[in-house]
Amino acid sequence: MNSFEKELLLCVCRLRKPDGERLETLLQKGAMSAAVLGELFWNRTAGVAYHVLRECGLLPYLHREARNALSHAWEQNVRYNESYFQCLKQLQTALAPCAGLFAVLKGGGGYLCAKYPDGCRTSNDADLLTLPESLTALGKALADAGFRQGSVQNGVFVPASREEIVRSRMTRGETVPYLKEVDLPYLRYFEVDVNFSPDFKNGGTKTVRELLSRAVSVPFRDIRVPALAGEDFFLHLCAHLYKEATTYPWISGKRDMTLYKYVDLYLMLFDMTEEEAVRIPERARALNLETECAFAVSETKALFGDETGTGIKILERLTDVCADSLLTVISPEEKKKYRYTEPDTAARFFATDRTALLEEVGAWRP
Repeated sequence: MNSFEKELLLCVCRLRKPDGERLETLLQKGAMSAAVLGELFWNRTAGVAYHVLRECGLLPYLHREARNALSHAWEQNVRYNESYFQCLKQLQTALAPCAGLFAVLKGGGGYLCAKYPDGCRTSNDADLLTLPESLTALGKALADAGFRQGSVQNGVFVPASREEIVRSRMTRGETVPYLKEVDLPYLRYFEVDVNFSPDFKNGGTKTVRELLSRAVSVPFRDIRVPALAGEDFFLHLCAHLYKEATTYPWISGKRDMTLYKYVDLYLMLFDMTEEEAVRIPERARALNLETECAFAVSETKALFGDETGTGIKILERLTDVCADSLLTVISPEEKKKYRYTEPDTAARFFATDRTALLEEVGAWRP
């Protein structure tokens, strides 16, 4: 991709106050290439691009095939989300007996769903956080609602064995996914993942208990979704992004820097008040997430800028984070530690093989 194509890919994902003039210039230069179109779909941001270009009145500048592809992606997202919301309402009813025992994580409702315009963000499943002692109650409620534990292989549900269920609880901090065949448009199976360990270094039962004690009820369409408190939700996104971006198997599998996850953080930072931004570092210290927060905010700022200045306010209060730690990658299986030789976030994002930018720097011990 040339410099104009790279710039367009990032510019067209800025949902808040997009630069219409610059977008028009880039489109006139032919920057909407097949490569950019492919990246938008690869990064699950095709719906965002369509919305931004439509709002800026720039759809006529697109080649017909590109315009149709983005339009169809947006329309599919809208229909998918209608199906997903039906499932979310049914899940709310099914888990009514478990009120207060869980919170919804990531994109499955609440903060993120409410921030995105229609057709811009989808979620593959519903992620729940709960305590280990609540797993039985949640599992029973889900089973009573028709959910079964297992996986979908070639479009067919395959039930999990007892051994798989036990192993997942003991080694992964989560249960085997709960699935229900709903046969809705673009959503044949609805998946619920139940986690009892967040992506935190000190994410034990005590931490989960505290997170749930601070949970809030967030309005989403005509239901209310139990979600983590604002700072906790933001920091959970940071921790999740950090884990993927700094773990070798995710990097080698090209799943470490998926752009829509940066758009999530960009939206939260853009909409964050100064008072909220000031509270983030303090809460990050309480949860031992300073590095994860600094990493996610600095990377998001590098890709999308920081018009509101909230990113700077957070980072200037996390100056004790070692800069070298933001470039460190671990390989748990090999027990090795690596370091990026390329410090520029955008350069790493657009690299065709990020593993080629890593150098081994020593052993890693958990």
